Amino acid sequence: MKVLISAGETSGDRLGAALMEELSRRRPDLAFFGMGGPRMLQAGLARDVDPAAISVVGLMEVLAKLPAVWRAERSLRRAIEREGPATAILIDFPDFHFRLGKRLARAGVPVVYYVSPQVWAWRAGRVATMRRFVRRMITLFPFETKIYRDAGIDAVFAGHPLADEVAERLRHPVAPPPPGRRRIALMPGSRPGEVRRHWPILREAGKRLAATHDADVVLVPAPGLGDEHFPGATESGIGFHRSDPESLLASCDLLLVSSGTSTLQGALCGVPMVVVYRTSALTYALARRLVRTPFIALSNIVAGAAVVPELVQKAATAERVVAEASRILDSPEIADGIRRRWRDVRSALGPSGAAARAALAVLEVLPA
Repeated sequence: MKVLISAGETSGDRLGAALMEELSRRRPDLAFFGMGGPRMLQAGLARDVDPAAISVVGLMEVLAKLPAVWRAERSLRRAIEREGPATAILIDFPDFHFRLGKRLARAGVPVVYYVSPQVWAWRAGRVATMRRFVRRMITLFPFETKIYRDAGIDAVFAGHPLADEVAERLRHPVAPPPPGRRRIALMPGSRPGEVRRHWPILREAGKRLAATHDADVVLVPAPGLGDEHFPGATESGIGFHRSDPESLLASCDLLLVSSGTSTLQGALCGVPMVVVYRTSALTYALARRLVRTPFIALSNIVAGAAVVPELVQKAATAERVVAEASRILDSPEIADGIRRRWRDVRSALGPSGAAARAALAVLEVLPA
């Protein structure tokens, strides 16, 4: 039985792979095709589209990628016509997947949407759009489920599989730094555009903190990003960690990180952090008018408070990062307070078995 599954970003690739593995265990007759990254390929995806060509953030960046987006849509439409899927699983990436979802619904293919678009933060009107094509919504956070049910959409809370992944990977931690040394991790983003904006800031901040706080600084690149995206790392004394980030983060005193799923990874590993984010001036201006949540970091959003500092746009400078990082590194009380709040975030993401619950929610939609 053919299933279309589509994910457009690194975080979606991780979720998609875990979901595919759980579905395959329960239904070995399923065959997956569509769009996904390296983890989904490893889980058995017959890939029609590589999302690396279209995964960007920001209005101006999206406009530049429109030809590639149109090609990706055509490729998936042809694959749908060829394979005749029994159902479709669309993971996050809403601007792309909304158009695809409407087409699938018109063709009579039931659509399961995995990872709620952040309608609680901005563009709440998207709920009405989703009602027209989503058969079932699977949410990662408990407060999202009520929003969709109140709007007449079948919604199931599965929890965040990242919590299970982190717990598993923390069983094999990296050795801590030598006595008297600290360790600082850098995670500048998962997309090339993000890295171009954030890497110079974090590289300089890491270099300064290494000198002032006797720290080893380690860069954690996102999958698929080669050394060429991080010029000056070696010259600045920054090492590379290319395995799963959690094994390293658990041994760190601090994380300097781009806003995104990585902030949840850091929170689940119990590491204090400083969050940075820069985008184009136009995208930021639009976001200020549309976004309703007071925070940008998922870790702070789930906690419901500014647990760690967020440095956005002009505030995201090496000087400000160093100042906020030093405040945490120089105060065990502040660092311990952050770690205590991260335990609450872990509880909010639900009990273990999130990917299994998501798989069961999909199987209820699939034909027998």
